[in-house]
Amino acid sequence: MNELSEKDNGEPANDFVELIKKFTEKYPCICDLSDDKIDDGVWSDGPLINNAGNDVTTLGVVFSQVENVIPFVIEIANKNGFVVFDGQIDKIFRPDIVEAVKSKPEQKGFWKKLFGK
Repeated sequence: MNELSEKDNGEPANDFVELIKKFTEKYPCICDLSDDKIDDGVWSDGPLINNAGNDVTTLGVVFSQVENVIPFVIEIANKNGFVVFDGQIDKIFRPDIVEAVKSKPEQKGFWKKLFGK
């Protein structure tokens, strides 16, 4: 994960842009919050799109919101065919590969790249 993250300095992939939009529908980017609401934000930095690359996206969640936000992030990411690496607990959350490819056939290239299949 670290190697991939260090090498990825490309433009955000469209899939990541769409995924971030889904995240921010429920939890707005801190850059979109008014000054009096900034402390209510769940993301540790922003704009979130600046964390997206071509192959990997890294998101930070403020500690007080981890229990609320991380399950949502995993659910939405997995439903859309993304693998979630949680470095805080050293755990990987994978979507059901068969269902992800069925629902999002353009992801097949991603799976091949990630798993070599």
